[in-house]
Amino acid sequence: MRTTVNIQDDLMEELLDMTKAKSRTKAIELSIREYIEKKSIENIVALSGKINIDPDWQKMEENELNG
Repeated sequence: MRTTVNIQDDLMEELLDMTKAKSRTKAIELSIREYIEKKSIENIVALSGKINIDPDWQKMEENELNG
């Protein structure tokens, strides 16, 4: 998708330095992917303590499969 954005020059230069990307597009794509990954991890961590997993889940699964 082609998109036009206005990004401050100093931010773009720092992004290019930090990512070592060969193009602005690659630097931005990398940054977006890393942001999405980070937020996904944060969402999973936020579930900690909210989901109860039975420690014997494997045994229950075996019982279900064996009928």
